[in-house]
Amino acid sequence: MANCTIPLVVAMCFFISNFNIITHNKMEDLIIFRRQRATKGQWMSHELPRIKIEMPRGTFVVFKKVAELLKAGNRDAVMFAFNKKDKCAYIYKEEPEEDSYYLSNSGREYYRFTSKELMLFFIDFFGIEKEKAVYFDVDSIPNEKGMFKVVPSF
Repeated sequence: MANCTIPLVVAMCFFISNFNIITHNKMEDLIIFRRQRATKGQWMSHELPRIKIEMPRGTFVVFKKVAELLKAGNRDAVMFAFNKKDKCAYIYKEEPEEDSYYLSNSGREYYRFTSKELMLFFIDFFGIEKEKAVYFDVDSIPNEKGMFKVVPSF
């Protein structure tokens, strides 16, 4: 039986690279097939200052590094500005106003807010194809007005 299953597993490993195969000497007739967790994308977002837009709801995820740059926390107000000439956006912390976007702490290493209208503006402004999620890089150094440049990660 073990001879029949090994070629099948080897063939599966060839086509599916997300899995690890662990065999134990005492159980040669059993093969344990474990899934590898895909954490690269998750950790990538936390290492650099980034913002993620989750579609189709329009959820904006502001990761901890960006919040630290902005010196912003839970219930702080942020706003975006767009520069057509340079094809970039800017994010900055502002005094709360009626039309501000308020960061909400998710209990994790990020803050979020939802705005479908802002998501649609980002899609149109940057010419983004609608996907499940889109990432944006945020510069670590503010401009002379205290705004941080935002550009697509692609």
